[in-house]
Amino acid sequence: MTYIDEMIKELCPEGVEWKELGDPEVAKLSRGKVMSKQFLQENKGEFPVYSSQTANNGEIGKISSFDFDGEYITWTTDGANAGTVFYRQGKFSITNVCGLVDIQNDKLLTKFVYYYLTITTKKYVSSGMGNPKLMSNIMAKIKVPIPPLEIQQEIVQILDKFTEYVTELTAELTLRQKQYNYFRDYLLNFDSDSSGGANNKVYTVQWKTLGEVLVKGRGTKVTAGQMKELHKDGAPIRIFAGGKTFADVDYGDIPEKDIHHEEAVIVKSRGIIDFEYYTKPFSFKNEFWSYSSDNEDVNLRYVYHYLNHNKSYFQHIASNMQMPQISSNDTEKYKIPLPDKTVQSRIVQVLDNFDTVCNDLSIGLPKEIELRQKQYEFFRDKLLTFAAAGVYTDSTVQTRPD
Repeated sequence: MTYIDEMIKELCPEGVEWKELGDPEVAKLSRGKVMSKQFLQENKGEFPVYSSQTANNGEIGKISSFDFDGEYITWTTDGANAGTVFYRQGKFSITNVCGLVDIQNDKLLTKFVYYYLTITTKKYVSSGMGNPKLMSNIMAKIKVPIPPLEIQQEIVQILDKFTEYVTELTAELTLRQKQYNYFRDYLLNFDSDSSGGANNKVYTVQWKTLGEVLVKGRGTKVTAGQMKELHKDGAPIRIFAGGKTFADVDYGDIPEKDIHHEEAVIVKSRGIIDFEYYTKPFSFKNEFWSYSSDNEDVNLRYVYHYLNHNKSYFQHIASNMQMPQISSNDTEKYKIPLPDKTVQSRIVQVLDNFDTVCNDLSIGLPKEIELRQKQYEFFRDKLLTFAAAGVYTDSTVQTRPD
């Protein structure tokens, strides 16, 4: 940071100028146009169309024409992602829930303004009536600093390097995940003729329903509010609810009969249909159920992997309802292939090793990505911090200049 410090002291000792984004001398702001799904279907081509989503870099399709060609900034105007900004280059179009910033000042780098807006726009989002918005008239009032171009270029170069590194790590993790999915699909792909899926089908399997080979467990009657009140960090019993929600509670907080101590697979049967493997004391909301095993021929971790692999089946049969939900009958009668337990254990070992590499946030690439992302955000915030008078400081990012 010393080099940036020296540049700022040398090139702008009296501070930097601030101007509103909507100033005609700074940028031109505009909106996209309505594009229906039918329009996208009937005009397929090579040029991306960006909308309000953040997945896939905001792209919702490609069409045969384009509205913009060059270097721009877009932002999401409406919905859950309101205030999210993107840097765009090339030929593209945007929908009516996107805004466009076209920099008009040769003393401003579009990429620099983009980086600055990433730490600024969310503070201007209005959440009135439950529909977050960042409209053009508000966006126009956001003030941006105009330091010398040399400083802008240096900041952009530094942040681009961080972004590139995080992107490379994420691509590597995606590749590992694809490898994991390939081996998982290969190892867990069985035919109903009782042949095994791996090793060119050199072993046989038996098809059994979950109800035949596993023991179903019941949960506890508890509300979301009670879970929140009972939760204590580090408490020995975990109560599972929908999605990633859980509460850790003490013995005595819920009935002893509702506490499970065995290795189990928990069926999250309502809302986000999912399966959870757990080996410590636990319970769960009473609309869920669990499966444990007293069968010597069953590796329960293998059952978890197989159910997780086929989760889309359960999500599909649940999606026909207003609130996605499956019944215990759906799992009780669900057939799973059971090769010899030694084979089950080998499959589990391979999948667990890949799973650890891909998903364990305490090691490997995910931890590295998290660390680099935090470093990027730290340096971005420091580099883009200008005091109200335009003086570089070591403080955190200020709200905005007066």
